[in-house]
Amino acid sequence: MAGRVKGVSVIVCCYNSSLRLPKTLSFLASQSVDLDTQWEIIIVNNNSNDDTGLVARQLWEALHSPTLLSIVDEPIAGLSYAREKGISEAQYDLYLFCDDDNWLRADYIKNTIAIFNKNPEIGVLGGWSTAAFEAEKPEWFDKFKGNFAVGTPVNEPGVILDAQGFLYGAGMVIHESTFRLLKERGFKSILKDRKGKLLSSGGDVELVYAIKLLGIPVMFSELLFFNHYMPKERMQWDYLLRLRASMYWSNFVLNIYIDALNDKPLSSKWLIKKILKSFLYIYRQNKRLQKLSYRKQLMLENQIAIRRLFIKHIRFYYQTRLNLKKLIND
Repeated sequence: MAGRVKGVSVIVCCYNSSLRLPKTLSFLASQSVDLDTQWEIIIVNNNSNDDTGLVARQLWEALHSPTLLSIVDEPIAGLSYAREKGISEAQYDLYLFCDDDNWLRADYIKNTIAIFNKNPEIGVLGGWSTAAFEAEKPEWFDKFKGNFAVGTPVNEPGVILDAQGFLYGAGMVIHESTFRLLKERGFKSILKDRKGKLLSSGGDVELVYAIKLLGIPVMFSELLFFNHYMPKERMQWDYLLRLRASMYWSNFVLNIYIDALNDKPLSSKWLIKKILKSFLYIYRQNKRLQKLSYRKQLMLENQIAIRRLFIKHIRFYYQTRLNLKKLIND
């Protein structure tokens, strides 16, 4: 992995993506880059049972782009596995995660290179998006758009200093040296992101938090913009409820990282105090739930679930915090 050539490897992870790829690849073919820019596209066929690979090849040939497009298979289902497969095949030192429903603006790659050249100290860079709806936008969408990686992940552009600040995995760019350092330190993601039709998530945010723990700058730029396609089957209230429920465990794990980033102690006294505070929080907020609107209940239930998981998995919390200390100190 060391010594990669300067350039951008766009990693497009696909699971049954034949219907989504035409628009995504057309936006990639329209990238406005300097003549000397080196970049490639890697399609990772992640255990698909449609003709994703064949469609990708035919589409790219029809677009007559001079940029190299390669197709590799990753039989283990899961976005995190697919991204790592793409990284292992990459020629260049910047890994850009473009999901199969991300339509990158024409200057995305050009701006990516310019930002890294101007800020060589950063380890990971991310952008923002607006939603492109297949059908009519649901009236509830704006309140929950962050659950779909739509909008801005943080309020201000620049290096993210707040412990809770994160980047979307969609459109995220990680430098080869940063990814290599994570592996050298023994980093292993707890969260594995989506897997087939399962709605697990959070692996991209966990990656960002791990990089922040190493003291490597993480940056958000408004110059990196894409449209995020929202198919009608995802714009259902039941889908949102399942998506949010799947995030309970992810948010609990991510809160362990936030505690580490905030340098919270690991003494028995502090842990007992946190357990008691969690019990008190759950008791008080449960009494409030019925007085709130349904949507506010959804927000509060997430916070209650995090405290419940902390109480139930205190040993896991403690061991994970020890592992994170080892990650920092190695």
